[in-house]
Amino acid sequence: MTDRFAGTFPSPFLRADGLRTATANERVVLSLLSRRGAASRAELARVTMLAPHSVGRLIEPLLDRGLVMEGTPEIAGRGKPGAPLRLNPDATFSVGISVMTDAVTLVLVDFAGAIRARASAPLEQSDFAAGARQIAAMIADAITEAGLDPARRLGIGCGVTGYFIGDGARLNPPTPLDSWALLPLDTLLAEALGGPVWVDNDGNVAAVGEAILGAGRTCPDFAYLYFAAGFGGGVVARGAPLRGASGNAGEFGSVLPEGWHQPNLENLRRHLATRGLMYDSLRVMLRDLDPIEPAVEEWLDLCAPSLNLVVSAVFGALDPEMIVLGGRLPPPLAERMIDRIRFNNPARRGHHRPEPRLVASTIGSDAEAIGAAMLPIRAAFFQ
Repeated sequence: MTDRFAGTFPSPFLRADGLRTATANERVVLSLLSRRGAASRAELARVTMLAPHSVGRLIEPLLDRGLVMEGTPEIAGRGKPGAPLRLNPDATFSVGISVMTDAVTLVLVDFAGAIRARASAPLEQSDFAAGARQIAAMIADAITEAGLDPARRLGIGCGVTGYFIGDGARLNPPTPLDSWALLPLDTLLAEALGGPVWVDNDGNVAAVGEAILGAGRTCPDFAYLYFAAGFGGGVVARGAPLRGASGNAGEFGSVLPEGWHQPNLENLRRHLATRGLMYDSLRVMLRDLDPIEPAVEEWLDLCAPSLNLVVSAVFGALDPEMIVLGGRLPPPLAERMIDRIRFNNPARRGHHRPEPRLVASTIGSDAEAIGAAMLPIRAAFFQ
């Protein structure tokens, strides 16, 4: 599966040859600095197993282009003090968009991975063009409010709830997003927002966000359960998203047989309504919900058998080191879900298969927008 991408990188982000944003070895160095935060030339040579003079030749163009910045030399043991190298946060920024059934959120993420702005609003659902205009206005306002230079915008990543139908960036979303259904979203959004634009589904981009800025920073193999109006997820293997042949790897809701309880937040909203707790939308419910409400406990109990089946299937098929519970799921609910989850893992000769850790997302409801924002940065500069 290839990235659903339309547009070209702005020329200021290309190397002197005008053809590439970064060489393979430059991507190795930039990826290491992204993960480590800072490293000296000597440390980069040791980790990459490149000769010190080769690292020097790699670093100088990155310094000249403003992608990397050099700090004051620090003494660490014997020998000449090493100057720490870091990604320059002001080198560029990327826009991440999360299109959900009831809302649109965005973040601006700089080159060092810091969030420079956030925005959220109910989504204009009357037609796709109206929604695209709304998103364009939100992007412009966020860039202005953050005091960023629009010319430093690298690209836009967009996560949309739904599954790919096997024809480019055409997704099949839930009913509230009828006007977004089955359209070539990469091309249309690139035209409407001034691309380049990457499009992926919500679970995939949330897993990318968790891999780069969340719990996945120290764990290269994990599955991500995405809770929102629907239930899905994503898979990260050896630090990279595993998307599958059609881009739909991680559709964990499809594991559940017909009639089983789907553990999504729209079902939580409906369950609360049967107990007299009415919320107009998921956005309102997640803003106002009391997590210790007895009706929430009832819903968690309803979810347990379905989640046990899903995590056991993920465990058996993928053998991840970790399973992250995230999406729009509030962390207190995630922790209480984790307390109820049990793997199907019978003993043999007194031994069980090693089970993955179950953890709540460490970046919470922004994971999808953050992951979407990282799609252009990964494509341009990282491995």
